[in-house]
Amino acid sequence: MLTLSFSTLPELARLLSLFGNEQRLAVLGAIAVEEKYAREIAEELGISRPLAAIYLRQLEKLGLAEAVSRTSDEPPYLRRYYRAVPFEVVLNLDVITSLQRSKDETG
Repeated sequence: MLTLSFSTLPELARLLSLFGNEQRLAVLGAIAVEEKYAREIAEELGISRPLAAIYLRQLEKLGLAEAVSRTSDEPPYLRRYYRAVPFEVVLNLDVITSLQRSKDETG
């Protein structure tokens, strides 16, 4: 299981911002049980395919999703399937205090 870590307050804020978006969380939930491609997710969630693709790339960049390209017998012939990577986030006051101390020490 992937443990998400952060070394600065801005990194933590970016991660929390990603999780603070209901649609991104829904996309992550949509690929938690079975892999899907962007159009499937978009139709399931009622969002545009380009928006689903953006969210999927963001999740992939953070390591929360993995993608694999597969060929199909029908158009589109090449599809990129996504699945969620099991992860956990450990966050408590000690972590925040430690990040704040690091920020204060580096200026």
